[in-house]
Amino acid sequence: MSTFKTLLLAGIAGALFAGSAAACPAKIGAVLSMTGSYATFGPPISNAAALAVEQLNAAGWKVGDCSKLDYIVRDDQTQPSVGVDAARRLVDLDAVGAIVGPVTSGVTGPVLTSVTVDKGVLVIVSASSSPTFTEMARQGKLKGLFFRVLPSDALQAVAAAKIAWDAGYRKIAVFNLNNDWGNNLGKQFAATFKAMGGEITGTVTYNAEQPSYRAEVNKALEAKPEAVYIAATPIDGSKILRDWISLGGTQKFIFPLGMNDAKVVEQIGDQYLKDAWFVTPGAPQPNSRSVFYETYEKRYNLDPGKGPGPGRDSGYDAAALIGLAMMAAKDYKDGKAIAAAIGKVTDPNGTPIMATVDDYKKAVQLLGDGKTIRYVGATGPMTYDQYGDVSTPFVGWQLENKIFTQKKNVSAQDVADIKAKTGT
Repeated sequence: MSTFKTLLLAGIAGALFAGSAAACPAKIGAVLSMTGSYATFGPPISNAAALAVEQLNAAGWKVGDCSKLDYIVRDDQTQPSVGVDAARRLVDLDAVGAIVGPVTSGVTGPVLTSVTVDKGVLVIVSASSSPTFTEMARQGKLKGLFFRVLPSDALQAVAAAKIAWDAGYRKIAVFNLNNDWGNNLGKQFAATFKAMGGEITGTVTYNAEQPSYRAEVNKALEAKPEAVYIAATPIDGSKILRDWISLGGTQKFIFPLGMNDAKVVEQIGDQYLKDAWFVTPGAPQPNSRSVFYETYEKRYNLDPGKGPGPGRDSGYDAAALIGLAMMAAKDYKDGKAIAAAIGKVTDPNGTPIMATVDDYKKAVQLLGDGKTIRYVGATGPMTYDQYGDVSTPFVGWQLENKIFTQKKNVSAQDVADIKAKTGT
């Protein structure tokens, strides 16, 4: 064989090898608020997603000849334009087929419409809960490439209204962040509470990252509400609460998911929050919540009880679902194939798989054999409708000795019944 032919064949082989190496390891992307106004959420959610990938690798994750799964997070800085750029880099440069989606709906919307849907990339969001995405899915705009782990705001706000009503409140002020998340929560809560027979004394919409909220608080206090529903981030929420308490406002609070953060309690003082209700999605039984928290705390060297917090469990489940669906699809590049395989890993008749390395090992074998599983994650087993939405129960928490303690349960059926009765 001539030297030229030898070099040519070697070059071709090298190119093929390089192409194979570039394709593997497989990659799960994430667009999260590592900085910016939602930076309280982004890093711990990212840590949870990374933990899921670590555990899947430890269990022998494998698709074809690829047996290594990587996790790549890019910062959206809590800004839509930055989030779009981050998603484009993940798709165009990192060649991801699926993404753990943004924390805030205000970033998720542009990422979907500007990047992922057209590129055929799956997005599973850990915290973006705007009802807008349900409507987009109904209109066929998301092409089956969008799923949530947490339920829509439209459901969470209904549960919050029930908890407020059951607590005996009849006159409530609404105080919400001026973005898609806050406005939807505020409107849905107000509509449901009024339909139940309550009075909304006023709605105050605020802009993020202000040094003070005294003017907005004074406006909300004018009608002397019995309680206040505050849809805020922990950073802004802490500022609002300090102004609210200093101006003599009621200490009967109702908070949506996001304010159930130990940092809020530390900054405000549990003595001012003893009557507060923190409303979060619940974890249907059975679930992997306790084992996830224990593993998360150990992995990131946290004190026992410090693992729980907004978005950790859903960030973990979003990444785990993607990794499992890749194995079920036998494809880690094609977002449409991965999305279509979500049903194979959330099959009610499939073998239950808890969020542990040992169970992931079972999943590797079962999915490799073409069988289905029912992933039972930290947020519980998920059953999706045709719009990528999941229905869950909700929990009302209160503080006891600075510890969030479950005090109230609102079932998924309760929420559906309230929506049917109130027409909201």
